[in-house]
Amino acid sequence: MIRIVSILALICLSVALQAKDGFLISTRQVAESVLRKGIQKSNIKGYEGSLLLQGMSELALASSSDSLLHCAVDIMERFGTREIKGGGSFISYEAGGSGAALLHYRGVAPTLKRQVAEAARRMVEKQSRSSENLLIPSWVSKEKDQVFIDMAFAVSPYLLYAGLSEGNQHYIDLAVFETLELFRILADHHSGLIHQGRGFVAKGEVSQDNWSRGNGWGALALSALAGDLPKSHPQRKEVEILTRDFYLNVLKYQDENGMWHQEMTDMGSYAETSGTGLLLYGMGIAIQAKVLDKKYMKHFKKGLRGLAAYIAKDGSVSNACWSCLCPKSGSKEDYKSHPTYYNDSHAFGPVVLAFAQALKMGIGELSLEKEMGSAITQKLPKTYVRFVPERSEDIAWENDRIAFRVYARTVKDKVGNGVDVWAKSVAHSVIDNWYALNAKGLDYHVDRGEGYDFYHMGFYRGCGGTGVYTEGQLFVPGPYANYRIYRNDEDGIEFELSYYPFQANGVTVYEKKRIRMINGTNFYQVTSTFETEDGKDITVAVGLTNMGKAIVNTKKDTGGLALMEEISAKDGQLATAVFADPSRIVDYRTVEKDEVVLLHAKSGEPFTYYVGAGWSGDPRFSPFKKWNEMLNGQSWERLNLYYSEK
Repeated sequence: MIRIVSILALICLSVALQAKDGFLISTRQVAESVLRKGIQKSNIKGYEGSLLLQGMSELALASSSDSLLHCAVDIMERFGTREIKGGGSFISYEAGGSGAALLHYRGVAPTLKRQVAEAARRMVEKQSRSSENLLIPSWVSKEKDQVFIDMAFAVSPYLLYAGLSEGNQHYIDLAVFETLELFRILADHHSGLIHQGRGFVAKGEVSQDNWSRGNGWGALALSALAGDLPKSHPQRKEVEILTRDFYLNVLKYQDENGMWHQEMTDMGSYAETSGTGLLLYGMGIAIQAKVLDKKYMKHFKKGLRGLAAYIAKDGSVSNACWSCLCPKSGSKEDYKSHPTYYNDSHAFGPVVLAFAQALKMGIGELSLEKEMGSAITQKLPKTYVRFVPERSEDIAWENDRIAFRVYARTVKDKVGNGVDVWAKSVAHSVIDNWYALNAKGLDYHVDRGEGYDFYHMGFYRGCGGTGVYTEGQLFVPGPYANYRIYRNDEDGIEFELSYYPFQANGVTVYEKKRIRMINGTNFYQVTSTFETEDGKDITVAVGLTNMGKAIVNTKKDTGGLALMEEISAKDGQLATAVFADPSRIVDYRTVEKDEVVLLHAKSGEPFTYYVGAGWSGDPRFSPFKKWNEMLNGQSWERLNLYYSEK
């Protein structure tokens, strides 16, 4: 398995954006800087990664950079050998996505021929189909007739370039059909834009949005056809007319700064970067292909300038909508309230594509009215761990999704060795702010817009506390005795907790645990070591506290123990989970208010497990069934893989 670090080592890019005179920027440097940040922050094996790699491919071609092209081809080849195991909703991702097909079609990557052809064949033969014969993911409901515009991005460019490379007219026709049919189904005849999906609220019902990234997905697919569909194709004229009409309507909703907004028809919604990037990329291709008049170049450049205001000099991108598929009832209001995050993985590919297209069109430099990143107001999401001497020596840690803390011996008369949960509704760091407010008498048990602490575990295990289980009893240490922080930066934390010796049925036990956490997951990693005075094996319990109404699920084959319950009408639902090595699991037990998974452990031998929590107040899990959907695909093995890649 290729590591992110090895990929970064391959890329010959500038480390950070180099400032030019005044507010003059290099479009190539912007694209390279965002590409580097995107590879650091994204999972390149899924659809966001596929989009980023398409941007990388376009940038390599536009910049005529041999080193970047070699790097792009090298990464794509690793998809073919399965060293990188691409996957997701469409078979094309397994070959590296449309970027791989593009490089092969342009004649610069003959080594990709086999994997591109094989994935195209399998996608055409085996991909599920809708009632209209559209290629669809296997997970969508055929009963509800579900389709969504995102499908066009995964299907049309890939099959177009694979078909052109092989001279396969059937692939080319399918590429055209996928996009034109989706535009027909999802057309908003009032605005001239498109909606995102059909069948996600009710059978046959189309969402009411004009979502910027949804329109961007359509623009990307349409522009591939406008740029490369042969003039002789019988539907070439239809593609040109649709592209021109679509963009003339899109331009009506570009704001004075060049941006498009989350809900494109509502300038009161937030300016959104991923949709803007995709729309600019498509517009540039349409201008270059002379489908759009060159007079619209001024709108293209204005969009680039607007986009630059949301890009930091290190390549970070703000204001990208989080993963979104017909949220709630699919109304405009539902889309407007969908969260945006700093360095969301959907941001990078669109920005790279937009600036690579600018470079392709001869725009090497761009003058700005304000400094790059001037519109960024979002706080930086990060991992963070802190020793809090002013609050009874707590140890608190967090990432972009959730926060936890443990207590010290100074409060041993109130709490035990359990792990407390701080429920967050924002991606940025909250620990310092919450402790500062608490010191002023504004306690963190009240939600002030970022989440709050409503989890009261007392002397129980909380979310991942441990103990030794023997003779039907659970023996636990008190709160932590000592700590040591090994890493504390925005992309990862690592620290160690040690505990005073404790007695377990007459045997002295010593415990220490190494905790790691990274962004992009609700789970922290624990590597625990228990030593017994007699050197014998023991049974360790990792627990989750039941507040009284929890639904308890166990799944030994994935190593899982999960609880979900509604804490109160005000606090909402909270879920906690543990994933342990299935080969170590002895049994599951209920011990007073704790549900525990029992693990076999050798004295002095470290073992690893994962503990996490999710809250219904987090927009990522609204509705909260999304937590269950995530959990159903989770396992100890997958979490091991996720942490090993970081």
